[in-house]
Amino acid sequence: MTTALFIVIYARNKWWIDLNGKSKGPFLSRDSAQMEAIQLASGYAKDGRRAEVQVVEPGEKNKIVYQSADVGLLGRAVALTNR
Repeated sequence: MTTALFIVIYARNKWWIDLNGKSKGPFLSRDSAQMEAIQLASGYAKDGRRAEVQVVEPGEKNKIVYQSADVGLLGRAVALTNR
């Protein structure tokens, strides 16, 4: 089963959510985009699918901010170290 990746990105002076090339937004802040992405991803997880939210900030490392519980132990360990 593949993991749905929700990526929060900053482009054109706004925050966006990208899922498989489809964008949602714009959002005025990273926090509002991130909260929406987590809400969308948790909806996927409730349907039995795997989901993950990553935040890509200019000049920063990518961060995993949400991961559904159905991913492997290694993935969860990575998510915890990136917080």
